Amino acid sequence: MHVLTKVFVVIAAILSVALSALVIAYAVNTDRVAAAYQEQVSLRVAAESNAMAAAAVSGTEKTRLASAKEQLERDNATLADRIRTLEADNARLLTDKKTAEQERDSITAKIAELGETVKTQAALITSYRDEVTGLRNSELTFRQREIDLNSTLSDRDSQVEVLTQSVRALQEQLAEIKRSASGAPAAGVISGADQPFSYTGPVINGRIEAVSTDAATGKIVVKVNVGTNDKVSKNMRFAIVRGTETFVGHMVIVKPDLKWSVGEVTLTAKGSSVQEGDLIKSRLE
Repeated sequence: MHVLTKVFVVIAAILSVALSALVIAYAVNTDRVAAAYQEQVSLRVAAESNAMAAAAVSGTEKTRLASAKEQLERDNATLADRIRTLEADNARLLTDKKTAEQERDSITAKIAELGETVKTQAALITSYRDEVTGLRNSELTFRQREIDLNSTLSDRDSQVEVLTQSVRALQEQLAEIKRSASGAPAAGVISGADQPFSYTGPVINGRIEAVSTDAATGKIVVKVNVGTNDKVSKNMRFAIVRGTETFVGHMVIVKPDLKWSVGEVTLTAKGSSVQEGDLIKSRLE
């Protein structure tokens, strides 16, 4: 065999051994690389799973944070409104405080003024009390004097009444004496004994003050406002009229007095009745 061939064989053998080593190394590295690749694939899948989980958690967290943000924004708006409301309330309260202070000052001034007024009124009341006391004492004195004067006047009235009755009795006695002395009726009288008569002198006018019925005789009895001072005498006949000469009836004097007389109605017109206020005339003209 040729030397070169031997050299080539040796080189081929060496190269075969090296190739074998390389194949072995390649096989070993291939398994290691495949295992590493598989491991990397598993890691990538795990990482992707973790990333997806993290993304899901992140989305959930993002949603929660967005909701929290919206809630915080709403809370912020509510707080802002609350702050504005509180500021308005604060301004109103400050205004009310100022108004209350002014009212307090006004009330204090009024209290002071009322205090002075009370003092003035107390002084006036004291003055009025003293004045009223003096007036009451004066009134009591005046009333006592009035009582004394009334007592004196009562005594005088009693004396006057007694004197009046005495004068009336004397006048009646004098009139009776004159009639007895003359032996005839007074001038202007047409009469018989105890018979109604008509007075022919100046017309005597009067008015009926009261009307009543005699329980014993059933006759109508009237009281008139004329008497002996007006030349009225017993049994004198009067005509009773109402209004403007409306004839009502006749009456006869049964009891004359100085300023009044009592008479009986002897005749009434048909459909008429004697009333208070009717006029009487000694004759119709």
